[in-house]
Amino acid sequence: MKLFQYGLLLFFAFSIISCKDNSPEKKEDVYHHNETKKLNLDKILKINEYIFKSSESGCFFTTSYDDGTVYDPEHGNDLGNLVTFLIPKNFNFFKKHSKYINKDDYEKLEKYVNKLSIEELKKAFDIYVLLVDKKYLVATPGYDSAYKFTDNYQTDVYQYRNNAWEKIESFIVDSDEKHTKETEWRYDFIENKTKETQIAFFDSISKLKIDDSWYRDYILLLDSYEPNYNYTYYIKISKDSVYIAERALKDLLVPFQNEDTLFLYHKKNLLTGSKYIENKQIPEVKIVKVKDKYYVTSEVFDLKNSISTKPAKYGFLNYEMK
Repeated sequence: MKLFQYGLLLFFAFSIISCKDNSPEKKEDVYHHNETKKLNLDKILKINEYIFKSSESGCFFTTSYDDGTVYDPEHGNDLGNLVTFLIPKNFNFFKKHSKYINKDDYEKLEKYVNKLSIEELKKAFDIYVLLVDKKYLVATPGYDSAYKFTDNYQTDVYQYRNNAWEKIESFIVDSDEKHTKETEWRYDFIENKTKETQIAFFDSISKLKIDDSWYRDYILLLDSYEPNYNYTYYIKISKDSVYIAERALKDLLVPFQNEDTLFLYHKKNLLTGSKYIENKQIPEVKIVKVKDKYYVTSEVFDLKNSISTKPAKYGFLNYEMK
């Protein structure tokens, strides 16, 4: 089990089960809804602060206490025990707001998010609230936790969409076995939702055209490995495919043009390994066109330590084959 899963096990005391699409368990335990449940969930969005969390498929924010936002009518939560997740709608959210990130320190970014208004949160994030209704809570005076769950309870998942809070799933916990699977479901739920954002991003940019001038070979000579022996960093961009030629992985780069800059996003392996886990090291390649010259940089491949000459203002000048 990965560190993030352990963190979720400790971070959340209640959650929901997830099962495979075709499994009997899912048909029995998880219920999908098309109804709109008229709850005022807006009022709980700003009760607790949000903290940064990461998963295999991306990053998000969630309420900061172990039990999320606990049932506390005196302080604004008269609904039940709940946990809120904010998943950025823009896949490049963390790159766009990188000025708030100092290495692995996200405190400034958390402060930025926590200052956003409710309407700003709705605009920037897909918001999910996992709620155990107050009717499933039993008072426990004298204990650290003021309430505990009844033996059988239900967790409802609400999403803010179409300008309303919609109940999209429910899960009934009626046994110890199901109770132990709750955090596993929550982990899969977040993985699936962050993955959906990634897929939607690539689906959108893969349909965009780039100028014909970008279709060419890009070559950088790597001369810092061994004396008198040159390697090449070779990118081939054509109308049919985009790939780094020295790798076994072909057609895994998706081009996106922004005026005189071309970004190459690593599609299938985007979030594999620590370099991709926080969405900070994308795109893999950036190419800047200045007049008739092309300059290449890569945040993933360590070009600065692989090329003896210093880069120009826009990156390393593309080597033109004669």
